[in-house]
Amino acid sequence: MMLAFLLVALALTAISGFPALIFRGRKGEVVSAAIAVAGAASGLTAVVSTLRSGASHTATAQWQLPNAALALRLDPLAAAFLVPIFILGAAASIYALGYWPASEQRSAPRVRVFLGILLAGMAAVVVAAHAILFLFAWETMALASFFLIAADDRDGEVREAAWIYLIATHIGTLGLFAMFVVLRLLNGTFALGPVAEAGAIASTALFLLAIFGFGLKAGIVPLHFWLPGAHANAPSHVSAILSGAMLKVGIYGLARTLSWFDAPPGWWGGFLVAVGLLGALAAMLLAIGEADMKRALAWSSIENVGIIIAALGVATFGRATGSAALAAIGLAAAILHVWNHSLFKGLLFFGAGSVLHATGTRRVDLLGGLLQRMPVTGATFIVGAIAASALPGANGFVSEALLYYGFFVVAPTGSMLGLGAALLALVGALAVVSFVRLTGTIMLGSARSTHASHAHEAEPSMRFALGFLSALVLLAGLFPAAPVSPLSAIAPGTREHVAPFLDVITLPVQITAVSSALLLLALVAATKRSPRHVTWDCGYAAPTARMQYSARSLGEWISERLVPRFFRPKVRGTIPAGSFPTSASFAVETHEPFGESIYKPAAATWARRAMRFRWLQQGHLPSYLLYIFLTLVAGICWAVVYPLLGELQ
Repeated sequence: MMLAFLLVALALTAISGFPALIFRGRKGEVVSAAIAVAGAASGLTAVVSTLRSGASHTATAQWQLPNAALALRLDPLAAAFLVPIFILGAAASIYALGYWPASEQRSAPRVRVFLGILLAGMAAVVVAAHAILFLFAWETMALASFFLIAADDRDGEVREAAWIYLIATHIGTLGLFAMFVVLRLLNGTFALGPVAEAGAIASTALFLLAIFGFGLKAGIVPLHFWLPGAHANAPSHVSAILSGAMLKVGIYGLARTLSWFDAPPGWWGGFLVAVGLLGALAAMLLAIGEADMKRALAWSSIENVGIIIAALGVATFGRATGSAALAAIGLAAAILHVWNHSLFKGLLFFGAGSVLHATGTRRVDLLGGLLQRMPVTGATFIVGAIAASALPGANGFVSEALLYYGFFVVAPTGSMLGLGAALLALVGALAVVSFVRLTGTIMLGSARSTHASHAHEAEPSMRFALGFLSALVLLAGLFPAAPVSPLSAIAPGTREHVAPFLDVITLPVQITAVSSALLLLALVAATKRSPRHVTWDCGYAAPTARMQYSARSLGEWISERLVPRFFRPKVRGTIPAGSFPTSASFAVETHEPFGESIYKPAAATWARRAMRFRWLQQGHLPSYLLYIFLTLVAGICWAVVYPLLGELQ
């Protein structure tokens, strides 16, 4: 029955964009949004039922492709990762009515179509129980997201970001091909399930291939090089889906792979913790110097992916050492942060989209004073920033606090996991600095340009989506123990090892949040009642908005002084010369250091080497037919010889 609801959800989301393509205008867009919301409701019905019961629902049908089967599995782990897909999918469909309407964007119908296909593709990946079906859905997801990133294809920067993403995702797919080949060699089938007894080399190969293939999609450092450009240049509601849902599909793949091993090696857990937290640290160092609003949010997404990976590492280490408490806390923290991040990052990208829609710019130093002009957008953006900073009262605090608990209290004495708490604390401090800088520069102070001074509040559909996600962020933060029941279906031992901690922090969190809210209201009321006078202007007769702290100056002490040179922004300029200088210039650009310094030079080197084989591409049709014929002969020979090798063994 639950699979029936899920199949209805897949069908509705897949076709949801076509009414906007067929019926041009507002009517088609509203119908598309309604179908997407109906599909999400059907999917969430199946998800909630599965998480409540803890049951696993499976179905299999014949497929004409060789070695393939239409095998679906909806279990609690799959249901957990369907939550952000359906919630953000519904919210984005409503948000797009005001943000990306056909009356303003020529690509709006196309974006609607591919958004529906992307949502269906992601959901199909999560419930696929066979490698062939998994890869089919994976490629559907990859291609749909490529066309969404390239929505504004007249812009050269957008096209470059889309092509880099497409190359990255297909490199990752090659890793998944290799991983599934190893899985078939171990299990004798392409069905996705627990790994039979395997040696250390085969198990490690499977693990590392999963890290590579799924890590590229999830944006794990240093495999994240495609992510900042793609998230910054996609339409903002698409950015919310990419960050809040699609990155989680990569995490799902890794979590599912880890679940196939009953007793994984302990070093796997330590490796995941180290990679996750060091990657989160690198992302925050780059976010603090970022001048582009959406790229800064993209770096924050990479940071939160690192935190989730670290939590999976804690769970893996717990399973390896036989610590049921550590395994439960790690997995619960990972799933909880998947949910929490999808909500607050979706909210932040929606807020950034509202700012971009109202001002026409993503440059932080051209904004300012938007809280007065866009009070709903500003207030909800601040809620998202509080959550992203993991401060009490919003949902981001809950999952990170649970991970701290695992590091501090439950981790074995003398293990290196204790260092994870210190590293996580450093990452958290940098996150606070990053979002104070970002929110303060955008929302407070005076308008720094006409872009900001002419800003207007978001459209009603956009404000609805912002309010909806804000409410979920606050409710999840104020009632930390509410998810215990669904988490217990995913992570065994949740009620024994996780629920007591969440119960303990509930009252302090609520007291802190309510007290802070009352204090803020009192300060606002006192400010409104206090008389206004002209203040001492320090001798400046005509102050301007340019005298404010800029985004760069707020973060310069970290981004340009304390961090390694590899992560520092590029500073260019012309120093004034002479007694009467006539010109000077200054520019700061935050680059993606791994892509610019490692991957692009390596790609250029291999491109030069590949030119030696250019003679194979002659433009001569008979030569191409010969290549195809030789490949076919080689394939036939392999098909004949491979069974004989098995008989000889």
